[in-house]
Amino acid sequence: MTEATAPAYPPRAKAWGSAVIVFLLTAIALADRMAISMLIGPIKAEFGLGDFQASLLIGFAFTLFYVIFLLPIGAAADKYSRARVLGVCLFVWSITTVACGFATGFISLFVLRMLMGAGEAGIGPCSHGIIGASFPRHELSKPLALQGIGFQVGPAIGVAAAGGILGAGAAGAFEGIPLLQDLAPWRVAFILIGLPGLLALALIPLLHDPDRARQTSAATTAAPKVPIMPFLRQHRVLMTLMFFGSGISAMSAGVLTGWVPEYLQRSLGVSPVEAGSMLGLIMLSTALLGQGTYAAIVDWLAARGVLDAPLRIGILPTALSVPLAWIAFSAESTDSFYLLLFAFALVSAPFNAINNTVAQMIAPPALRSRISALLIFSISIIGFAIGPSLVGALSEYVLGEERLGEAMRMVATGAMAVTTVLFFLARNHLLRTMQAKAAAEA
Repeated sequence: MTEATAPAYPPRAKAWGSAVIVFLLTAIALADRMAISMLIGPIKAEFGLGDFQASLLIGFAFTLFYVIFLLPIGAAADKYSRARVLGVCLFVWSITTVACGFATGFISLFVLRMLMGAGEAGIGPCSHGIIGASFPRHELSKPLALQGIGFQVGPAIGVAAAGGILGAGAAGAFEGIPLLQDLAPWRVAFILIGLPGLLALALIPLLHDPDRARQTSAATTAAPKVPIMPFLRQHRVLMTLMFFGSGISAMSAGVLTGWVPEYLQRSLGVSPVEAGSMLGLIMLSTALLGQGTYAAIVDWLAARGVLDAPLRIGILPTALSVPLAWIAFSAESTDSFYLLLFAFALVSAPFNAINNTVAQMIAPPALRSRISALLIFSISIIGFAIGPSLVGALSEYVLGEERLGEAMRMVATGAMAVTTVLFFLARNHLLRTMQAKAAAEA
């Protein structure tokens, strides 16, 4: 690679500052998105819903506009300031989260969840583009793993906060507080959980967007737009395997964040406060341990020339998740379930980092946001729309709502088995792709 074409990266303090902000915004987004899984019980009771309608609110409603806006926002992030695009998206998803607290029925809540999805469609393409342009390829795993921790810390915070607010509301904590005292606790939860995102708008100007900074400061003519289709045709096998691998692997996260809170309360008789706090603790601890360990190992291998490090390391936890998913959702006591859920969540923790690292490794700078958007599209449709809805349909129409755990076990185990095969096949294609890139850049 010549000096003229070599990417210029920002100072490490600026790059890591942006990575930390991306982590915080990701956590806020996922907290807003997944808090509903803790609140779905009282929502079902107030609106008279079944498991399948509940699953539509958890996954499908959000994902519908999420995927519709994902690619256009990805294209905008490749053309305009990623930070500004992300700021607009942050405002949209935060204000609609607050508005969910004022929903009048299933339809209005469905529409608000769609609008929330449209806003959150920007978090992946914008943030991945910022990170990918801020760090050299062999250092990508750690900042992407930090964001991956945000993808798991966010739901942990969301369900823990929602459970705590439900418990506080039941104890009369909001009596005497204007506006809140007249609302059901689940409505108060949406309002309070949505407010931090509006405050976080102050962080947007602190993001560093090096690609855009160079475009605005350089005295040269901007490079022509890079089309995505030739890249997809050239890497069609690897991209197909990663497209389906990323989506199907996310089904376990969809089951975990979408239905475990309700399963704890319905099947194991746990209170909302305990369900939220325990699930939040499990998700937080496994995110830190799983993502951190994975990132450290991948960066260590990448620095020593292991070109397929993300998938070489990622296959083992993926394979281990298959039996753990089956055993965890067969547990008959809360103690054994918590222990097994911790193990399952720990080996599932690196999935976001695996998918994101591969995408940023293989994509040229001008395509990073759009390639990330494609993988996020798959994660959203397969993982967070089909996954929770499949559990809801099996529970309500096939097995019976009293067998929710069995429906969760079937979906999670099957998804992890298929993911293991796809990642195994993708590894050789990733190795050949990275060898070709290394030769071209020599």
